[in-house]
Amino acid sequence: MGGHGPMGMGVPGEKSKDFGGSAKRLARRLGPERTRLTGVMVLGVLSVAAAVAGPKLLGRATNVIFEGLVGRRLPGGVSKEQAVAALRAQGQGKVADVLQAMTHVVPGQGVDFTRLGKILVVVMAVYVASFLFGWVQGRLTARIVQNTVLRMRADVESKLSRLPLSYFDKQPRGELLSRVTNDIDNVAQTMQQTLSQLITSVLTVVGVLVMMLTISWQLTLIALVTIPLTIGIAGAIAARSKPQFIQQWRWTGELNAHIEEMFTGHALVTVFGRQKEAAATFEDRNGKLFESSFRAQFISGIIQPALGFVANLNYLLVAVVGALRITSGAMTLGDVQAFIQYSRQFSQPITQIASMANLLQSGVASAERVFELLDAPEQGPDPVPAATLPARVRGRVAFEHV
Repeated sequence: MGGHGPMGMGVPGEKSKDFGGSAKRLARRLGPERTRLTGVMVLGVLSVAAAVAGPKLLGRATNVIFEGLVGRRLPGGVSKEQAVAALRAQGQGKVADVLQAMTHVVPGQGVDFTRLGKILVVVMAVYVASFLFGWVQGRLTARIVQNTVLRMRADVESKLSRLPLSYFDKQPRGELLSRVTNDIDNVAQTMQQTLSQLITSVLTVVGVLVMMLTISWQLTLIALVTIPLTIGIAGAIAARSKPQFIQQWRWTGELNAHIEEMFTGHALVTVFGRQKEAAATFEDRNGKLFESSFRAQFISGIIQPALGFVANLNYLLVAVVGALRITSGAMTLGDVQAFIQYSRQFSQPITQIASMANLLQSGVASAERVFELLDAPEQGPDPVPAATLPARVRGRVAFEHV
């Protein structure tokens, strides 16, 4: 920033900052929390493993219900193979294929509620376990973030005591306060919302992909078709929103600086009759903040409905192809139901990761402003003149006229 007096109108630079470097520097500040981060990873694995097992178990429950309904409509006293042969003889080949794919159907018998109840108890247990693991993970994440931000605030406080007076003369107090308060708070909020969610989302993608492959590799390929489209949309939107988030936080600091200067210098502004200029400066910076904030939030807000459309397209493809595979006897109804749930679970974390890109843009933009303060040149120690002694030293002390 250049010099700013009470009437100063500093304009933030348009130069883009080093996003990757600042993000790595922010990540390095998590170093003292390695033990807790390891705990977050382990709890994330356990929580995701339990959550991923749910749809597979629910698919088995669906098969138990469907097989019971079909078995009740078949004549008793015959085997499944005999029922399949009879259906083919009647020209109902598609129905015979569906019946052939069933593993526990018993002609003449209805739903096995004992087996169904056991499956549902296990489903409830894994979902409760997933919730508990996620709850503990959230508490650990909050502790990690708050400890990291606590150290950052302490570093800023220590840095302020080592800065030269010339720095405070050139830096508006409102701008400095914005870096120390607003920007650090935004960093904390960003880390809180993205740290555990990012870990969980990545683990969920891996776990769900493995489960989808165990059910049907053909449907898995269909589910993966939309991934490049998702990545492309997210990347394009993030690239457009990044400069807007940078300008949003810069103009926030500029506006805070102007307001603080006008309050502290109100008497001077009034004496010199500069109220109109002060009001014009406020309107200008407030308008710039509105424009940058509107653009940043509008552009980042597009990502959720856009990725939701891609997810619905994926759902449609999986549902249609899955129905065709049921009628051909290649898959059971429960498997298709589980796969549809997995496809939702698969697209959801990808959408979340893409949405987090905008949060990270905002958080790293604030972190850059804090790092600029921490990297400012410090006040050097005052030079100490070398002591000179006379060539001949005599130890003599005299008291006169005491």
